[in-house]
Amino acid sequence: MWESVTRNYIVYGTLLVLLPEIIYHSHRVIKNWCNRKGMQKELWTTLFSNELTLSCLSSPAKHTNNGKRLNKINIIERGCLCSNRYCMDSNVQIIVDLLNATKYSIDLAMYMITSIRISEALAEASLRGVIIRVITDYSDAFLMSSQVIYLLRLGVTVRFNTQTSGNLMHHKFCVLDSPSTIKYLLKKRNMLDEKKSAEVDNISSILMTGSLNWTMRGFSSSKAFKRNGEKIDSIHEPT
Repeated sequence: MWESVTRNYIVYGTLLVLLPEIIYHSHRVIKNWCNRKGMQKELWTTLFSNELTLSCLSSPAKHTNNGKRLNKINIIERGCLCSNRYCMDSNVQIIVDLLNATKYSIDLAMYMITSIRISEALAEASLRGVIIRVITDYSDAFLMSSQVIYLLRLGVTVRFNTQTSGNLMHHKFCVLDSPSTIKYLLKKRNMLDEKKSAEVDNISSILMTGSLNWTMRGFSSSKAFKRNGEKIDSIHEPT
């Protein structure tokens, strides 16, 4: 009898010593596995515009997703929609698709905006509740070809460099769904709670930057650009 009691005490005592260690190490293994599984990889793609940009003879309608909306990561992984990697319509469509996939915020700094398709995508994003902030150069903002007035009429926030400064606002970049920006903007509107904050932390953020203005001249790579060409880099880096 005493031997049985002693044996039980030894077994229970051993379990009490080992069980916390087993639980701790199991928790570490599961946590690391979940982190690896949920980890997002850094992605990037480059859109080029040069003398081959207009050599594609297929129609713009070919370079669409047939109404299917993709997420931003799918769009970057998909890449060019045409066999001609410099195709103007394909390059424009990739940017339009990224804007269409944006859920919360678009921050755009662009010297000139004349692309109708891109402007329409910005307008549609604004209508579905995406917070859009645009800054552009004053000198060409109100030319006939500019889309700034169109965006202003639809309530998109557009700012300009001061007309008297004599300096150009020559930046060319766009940030889609930046978590820090989203939290800042939602907090200002008293719309940020713990659940929304966690959702924002897992969102895919995209940076587009390069030398190309969002103009038809830039995308079509006219003679003025043939020497050096133009490009846009689209980058996704996990937060």
